[in-house]
Amino acid sequence: MAKVLIINTPLFKEKMAQHDEDSLPPIGLGYIATNLKMLGHDVRLIDAVANNNTVSELLDMIGEFHPDVVAVNIFTTNYNLTKELIESIKDPSIKVIVGGLSTRTLYKDIFKWETKNHIDVVFGDGELITGELISGTESELPKESTAFRRFFYVNCESIYFVKDISTVPLDRSFFINEPLINHSGFKEVSIVTNRGCKNNCTFCAAARSRNSDLPIREMTEESVARDIEDIRKRYKDVTHIRVLDDLFLGNSQSVDKAARIFSHFNFKWRAMAHIQTFNGISYDKIKALYDSGCRELFIGVESGSPKILKKIHKTHDIAIIKNSLGSIMDAGIGLKIYFVYGFPQEKREDFEQTYQLAIDLKNLAIKKGVALRTSVFQFRPYHGTEIYDELVSANKDFDAKAIHSNNELSSSAERAQFNFTSGNYSAEDECIVREFINKTMSLGEEN
Repeated sequence: MAKVLIINTPLFKEKMAQHDEDSLPPIGLGYIATNLKMLGHDVRLIDAVANNNTVSELLDMIGEFHPDVVAVNIFTTNYNLTKELIESIKDPSIKVIVGGLSTRTLYKDIFKWETKNHIDVVFGDGELITGELISGTESELPKESTAFRRFFYVNCESIYFVKDISTVPLDRSFFINEPLINHSGFKEVSIVTNRGCKNNCTFCAAARSRNSDLPIREMTEESVARDIEDIRKRYKDVTHIRVLDDLFLGNSQSVDKAARIFSHFNFKWRAMAHIQTFNGISYDKIKALYDSGCRELFIGVESGSPKILKKIHKTHDIAIIKNSLGSIMDAGIGLKIYFVYGFPQEKREDFEQTYQLAIDLKNLAIKKGVALRTSVFQFRPYHGTEIYDELVSANKDFDAKAIHSNNELSSSAERAQFNFTSGNYSAEDECIVREFINKTMSLGEEN
């Protein structure tokens, strides 16, 4: 059996001076680690984000553990750090596995990394294929390969595609940061109940148009309840649950399902949701969510400019946005609203519309007596997204891998782990973008 070191890769090369931000457990890596452990491998999962680990510390851990395999995830925001980490491994016999949603676009760049280590790049489900890559018993040919480099594409036609995600086990002992203390001061554990997304946002690599060969998969009602029951037994003092996937509340039927599931438990819970889920939905259905313990929903509004919303394939009818969010507030459920400033060629008038919408929603929350938080970002393009490809078409030399921490924004808006930049794509000066980000963030802070 092999010694395997799985790393949730860091966002910063050096330690953050004030490392007090919440980091969610890397559940996807946890599924992989669990399966490898069940196969008998000696597995360790290092969460470099939660641990605030530097690249040099990770290299020391690799040297101390002497793994046969190092498996890492990779994102647009930390491409250069992950590249540096792998290229700095001293033992050329260590096999490297790189996974993540961006690998479909980045694998050719990963093939060029300057290291003698063998690298397998995997796009798609990693649970089943990783064990066979480690043992050298893989039953499928790579989609593309060169010397010491292979790219495996796990879509619905692959034997490694997980058709029923209800059956995938998860050993939560791999997560060092569970339970978390959430923003309200309660102990909270996170779950994932779906894979894939039905929406088509231009800034997201999980957009349906980009993943037509990856069917949306949903855990059964019974399996979600089973996972919640496992959490209840494992963490006696946990009172809150956070659902991380986008589709737990994807339509009216899923709203009913969520209310049924949580009505059997005594947890308070919060989840991601989509504006259109609540468009025209009855008060009774939303109130049933509240009665089952739902106390906050995370919703990506993104912009208040109909022009920008239409461009990024989001709900662009502002009346629908206000009415849907107002219906949620009527039931007593708080909101965390996500906004983005600085989309390509976005103008000040668009910024003003977004800020005004944020003010209107804030005033509505005050009127209805519920909490409203804002989380605001500067736009940055991610590999594998429609908007990224548009930027490449407009400028053949465009490369979002030249990304770095946005220290100016972090100094005012904090949340350093979310503030990165690869340039200003709006039609306005970057200082204006930061001004609106800070103003909109402050609306949530006044709650």
